[in-house]
Amino acid sequence: MRSRQAFVKSVMAIVVCLFVSCFSAAHADDGIVRAGDNLQIGIPLAAGIISLLKSDYEGTGQWAEGALWTSVATHTLKFAIDEERPNGMDGNSFPSGHTSAAFQGAAFLQMRYGWEYGVPAYTAATFVGYSRVHGEYHYWHDVAVGAALAVGVQYLISGQGNSARDLVVAPIIDRSAYGLYASMSY
Repeated sequence: MRSRQAFVKSVMAIVVCLFVSCFSAAHADDGIVRAGDNLQIGIPLAAGIISLLKSDYEGTGQWAEGALWTSVATHTLKFAIDEERPNGMDGNSFPSGHTSAAFQGAAFLQMRYGWEYGVPAYTAATFVGYSRVHGEYHYWHDVAVGAALAVGVQYLISGQGNSARDLVVAPIIDRSAYGLYASMSY
């Protein structure tokens, strides 16, 4: 009975997010893109709020850390790869940041609270990916890598119990090269 109530509540939250998306004043050119723009924020935000409402402060920490590292990884790849978008607007196509943000929230919900929360959240996150391809902001591979990256990062944090407290990152600077050294203990 409790899992059914949780499922109904999570579906209702996603429906409300989609409804609100229809009235957004975002920069998007159509309703599908506008809804995706809003859900890329709404899904992870809802995940954080759910963890707080459950008084799951350990989970809230995992959610925040997952959001941070997903964003860092996504934007580092965007900078390093510099792939042009299908619409030719800029070189920030790979991977999809909207998709990685949405899938991070969905992955957190599924890993922390089960499939009752995960199924509706992954469905909405998949819609975000579709909206990015539909709006010609991304190719399908951008969306797939954004989703996989987010799920992988959240798995390391929520599924495996890894934390940034176990990570060491240091710059490498030489006259002819630069880079990063990273090491993680687990």
